[in-house]
Amino acid sequence: MRYVSPWQWSPYRGAVAGIRVLLGALGVSERGYVRRLVEDNNRRVTRHLERHGAGTVLLILPRCVKRKCCKLDPEGSLAGCLDCRECDLGDLARIAAAHGVRALVAFRSHIAYAMARREQPDLIIATACEDRLMKALRSVPEIPAMLAPLTDMERMCVNATFEPAWFEAQIALAVGAPGGERRVSCAHPGP
Repeated sequence: MRYVSPWQWSPYRGAVAGIRVLLGALGVSERGYVRRLVEDNNRRVTRHLERHGAGTVLLILPRCVKRKCCKLDPEGSLAGCLDCRECDLGDLARIAAAHGVRALVAFRSHIAYAMARREQPDLIIATACEDRLMKALRSVPEIPAMLAPLTDMERMCVNATFEPAWFEAQIALAVGAPGGERRVSCAHPGP
C-alpha cells in the first residue's frame, strides 16, 4: 500500500515554512513546533504500520553520533560495531542484527536521502537534530519514517546521543519481535 503524507503536498510544506518564519520573526523557538510536527508524523506512520507492517527497514543516524572509537566503513555500516561496547552504536548494531534490518550512519544528510530513494525501504527509522528532522520530512515524504530528536550532544554536531531502546520499539512495531513472525509477508525480505 502506498504511503501518503501531507509533506508530499506543496501547500502543506509552504504553510509549515510560513509558520516557522513567523515563529522566528516573533523570537519564539520553533523547537516545540518541530517536535509536534515529528510527533504528528510518527502517529501517521504508526497507523500505516498497524495496517501494513514493513518488510524492509533502514535505520539512519547522523555522523554526530559517531565516537572516536567507532570503526564504521566508508558506507557508514554498523557491522564493525557489533562487538563494541564503547557507545550506543554497538547496542544499535546488535538490535539491528537481531531484527535483520540494516543500520548505518550517514555522513551527510543528502547521502541519507539519496540512499533512501535508491533502496526504497518500507520504513525508515531515524534520529537527528530538529533541523535535519524537518529536512527529512520534506526530502523523502513518500517513504514512511519514524523520527526522533537526538537526546543530547556534547556540543554542536559532536558526540550526540540517541535512545537505542526507542529504535528497538519502532522496529518491533514494524516487523515484530526478533526471530518472531513478521506482521506482513513481504515480496523483498530485509537484508
